[in-house]
Amino acid sequence: TPSDTGNWNVPGSVPHDGVFMPGSDPAGVYIYTVSGNEFCPDSSAYVNITVNLPPDAGQDGAVQVCDTLIALDLLAHLGGTPHSDGTWHDPLGTGGLNGGSLNTTGLDPGNYPYHYVAFANGCPNDTAQLVVTVVGNVSVLDVERTCNEQDRTYIVRFTIADGDPGSYAVSGLEGTLSEGPPYVFTSEVLLTSQLFEAWVQDANACGSVRVEGSSPCVFEVEVFIPQSFSPNGDGTNDSFVIPGIEGYPQNRITIFNRWGAEMYKADGYDNRNVVWDGSSTDALLAGDAPTGTYFYILELAPGTEPFTGYIQLVR
Repeated sequence: TPSDTGNWNVPGSVPHDGVFMPGSDPAGVYIYTVSGNEFCPDSSAYVNITVNLPPDAGQDGAVQVCDTLIALDLLAHLGGTPHSDGTWHDPLGTGGLNGGSLNTTGLDPGNYPYHYVAFANGCPNDTAQLVVTVVGNVSVLDVERTCNEQDRTYIVRFTIADGDPGSYAVSGLEGTLSEGPPYVFTSEVLLTSQLFEAWVQDANACGSVRVEGSSPCVFEVEVFIPQSFSPNGDGTNDSFVIPGIEGYPQNRITIFNRWGAEMYKADGYDNRNVVWDGSSTDALLAGDAPTGTYFYILELAPGTEPFTGYIQLVR
């Protein structure tokens, strides 16, 4: 029960009015003295004042991360200048929080709030929130390969799931992706001699999924040689197409008429740029070959046993 007749002195014996101002008065020992009289000595007491800076938990923040991180530093994603001696709290009890580090490998994709509390003696606590959005990688399901035995081609089809459906991307393999779920990718036609490789990813960039393989087709003979074609300009079967020949770039083909005259000869027959359209510049009468039966000799590679047979040209 101190008497109110005493006087205060700041450190250094400077008189003080007894009202401490944290922003301007120095910290230290403040002495309160009540003067005595001829019978009693002076009486003194002191208050030792420590001035703490207000706690700063920073500003609320948000971050998107993949579900593959073992140690995410949460403090680095708050705004402002948060003090580093606060504590983190997991209000949803999701797990993965270890001090100020978060392991996302056990979290399902979604939003997770974490609270950061900064404190200082004599001051109210300060709190900030960090919302962590966990995203996952894409998944590839149900990879199918379908063979077209007649054309000696095949297509690849698979379903893409998880991740961000709005940003699915397939590279390395030409094709189309359905616009809505289920998101099915269908490749362009592939030659049976071609291997395929595709990379699937999304804008989250948590990783890429590799899809690879080869043709599912199995044939008794390497190429399919048709028995007829009709180069009449109707857009159907207008050239002598040999499915599967594209896989043998060193091939050579020669075509003769019934009298043994050479009508057509080519190396690297590929059904597109090098293909017989039923005409001949080397025949005795150059121009379109007439309807009839023609004889062919086809070598898939130098030194291999040639294929021989007849092709019917119909105008």
